[in-house]
Amino acid sequence: MTTILVVEDDQDIRFLLSETVSDLGYDVLEAADGETGFRRAMEEHPDVILLDVMMPVMDGFQVLEKLKEHAETHPMPVIMVSARGQEQDIMRAMRGGAWGYVIKPWNQDDLESKINNAVEEVLQERGEL
Repeated sequence: MTTILVVEDDQDIRFLLSETVSDLGYDVLEAADGETGFRRAMEEHPDVILLDVMMPVMDGFQVLEKLKEHAETHPMPVIMVSARGQEQDIMRAMRGGAWGYVIKPWNQDDLESKINNAVEEVLQERGEL
């Protein structure tokens, strides 16, 4: 089963993202801060990660950098989900290795499309499609 890790400090937003992932038919893992999210990614190897930018302990950019430094997490598609929609933030995420970027409040169809496309890419790379 395809697993998606939702890393978001706001409980309500984490719930909404997790519900979206679940409604799409994927298993959901959750983390309420960047450090926990990084640890869960290292331990549980999700297929895709939805990652907030502004979080306590370790922000999303720091998590993304750490994920891309490790061979086991480097290939995981990371979709940044943030209220920070400035061009410089989007470019920083993409240069850092993010697979995509969704601005809060998000368009539901856009979010679902990005999640499904990232999963499809992972499955194709594994030869499962």
